[in-house]
Amino acid sequence: MLRSLITTLFLLIALPLKASDDPKFILIHLDAGSSFYVQDEMAKGNLPNLKEFFGEDGLINYTITYFPSKTPTVISSLRDGLSPDDAVLPGWKRPSPYNGRTIGMIGTFLDMAFSKSRLSMTNLIYGLPAFHWMAGPALVNSAYYLQDYDVIQFYWYNVDTQGHFNGEEAFISELIEFDRQFGKLIRRLDDDVNVVIYSDHGMTFGQGVEIDPVIEEILGDDLAIFSYPTLYLEDSSLAEYYAIRLVDETEIDFTFIEDVENGRIIGFHNNGKVILNIDGDLVNYEFEGEDLLGYYSNGYKGEYLNREGWLKQSYNSKYPMAPISLKTHMNNPSAGDIITLFGKNKYHQTGYSRMGNHGGFTYQDMTTPLFLRGSEVEELRGREYYWLPDLFSDLSDIDFESRPQRERHTVTSRYDFRRDRAVSELSFSPIYRVRYGANFYMESGTFEPERVDIWGKTDIFRSYLNRMWIGTGVELSGGDIKPMLMFQQDLHIRKFVFQSSIATNRQFYFRTSYEATPWLAIESVNFNSLGVRFDF
Repeated sequence: MLRSLITTLFLLIALPLKASDDPKFILIHLDAGSSFYVQDEMAKGNLPNLKEFFGEDGLINYTITYFPSKTPTVISSLRDGLSPDDAVLPGWKRPSPYNGRTIGMIGTFLDMAFSKSRLSMTNLIYGLPAFHWMAGPALVNSAYYLQDYDVIQFYWYNVDTQGHFNGEEAFISELIEFDRQFGKLIRRLDDDVNVVIYSDHGMTFGQGVEIDPVIEEILGDDLAIFSYPTLYLEDSSLAEYYAIRLVDETEIDFTFIEDVENGRIIGFHNNGKVILNIDGDLVNYEFEGEDLLGYYSNGYKGEYLNREGWLKQSYNSKYPMAPISLKTHMNNPSAGDIITLFGKNKYHQTGYSRMGNHGGFTYQDMTTPLFLRGSEVEELRGREYYWLPDLFSDLSDIDFESRPQRERHTVTSRYDFRRDRAVSELSFSPIYRVRYGANFYMESGTFEPERVDIWGKTDIFRSYLNRMWIGTGVELSGGDIKPMLMFQQDLHIRKFVFQSSIATNRQFYFRTSYEATPWLAIESVNFNSLGVRFDF
């Protein structure tokens, strides 16, 4: 029986792991990577790794993001090439399309989290201030995952959370820290890896305004949902009435409503009106009173422009692509009745965003950097401006769902000095996230098995730092068969893996592995044994 089992295991582990010929990508979401601050810190020499790695042609300083400039909007839309018209999550709160109830921040957070890859889902945890220290090791680890994955997606939230909680100085410090950790990552990358770093929005510091209580007081029962910058009314016919009142009676600088009958969007501010006339994909900008958006003084002559025209006209203005941003947002089925906005150096202050925030339509929130390097992204390099929603439509060959067809097979042999015996392990993987195997515990001084554990396990959690497995099996010893359950946790730090394992038929063990090459590791269990593991 044992000989037959060993023969079967050897046949199964001999199945080849097909190497992928697809290009390799590392895609890094740099949350709140404002162009204004990136350019300034780069000029000061504080971002040397980004500057050297991408060069001048590899940075598009004027990359205009989604509106509203919110993290869930970008994360849930960008991979699929959705424009703001079709964004699934246009804000943190919205009415449900099914029953009209409010989908709040928790529901939106979960929708955003589950729209990401499984490996990168826990990057959200690293964004919390108490866990910031984990983001760096996780980012560096991502280089090693390219052995098995074609596309690595990493989300660096620390810059954003520092800006929200601690303000401009902490925001800049975390941006510099990202550059430092990125420098560690690139030293471990092969030259043929394509690297893309994009940002979902910028960040505004200055005057924080707690506007929610005031809006609730003015609108009363007519208010359905407010999620800056979008306001939903119980009765949409009251949109113009409240849009004017909010500008007159609060610190809100702009309000916008849709005038469907006349095919236009009207904006109100204390010094006049903004009028956007819409003709299909074309938008014309007019104003009454003061030209607060400043397009006419920047060479605009009142013509109807499409998206590309407005991008070229306004990419470096105070309000980049505002006509297109407002139009596309109003076209979204989940759009509200009134868009409320602050001007430059003012932000929506909340309990979470005490020192800085985003979501507006000024250059501070809308203009982001885009870093590109690699043969697969060469066509985008050297541009002066870009529209972020186009990114993964232009890079259409990226397979975000790529994953290994199976885990790596392993053969392990080590010597237990404390018990004076050899221990061997064979494991094979028929499919991704599943392993089967057997451990052979030899009698002291012989090569005859005293005990054999036969098991199967599947992983229940994986990130760039941790992996957890749960499994079951049987122990064969002296003619007896005993069932067992097992739980295993792997902590991956660069070339080291620290494995903690418990099982119902044996004591706890702690395994340390050093991956000397992609196929060879040196291992020790409980610091009283030493051996090698071969992966293939």
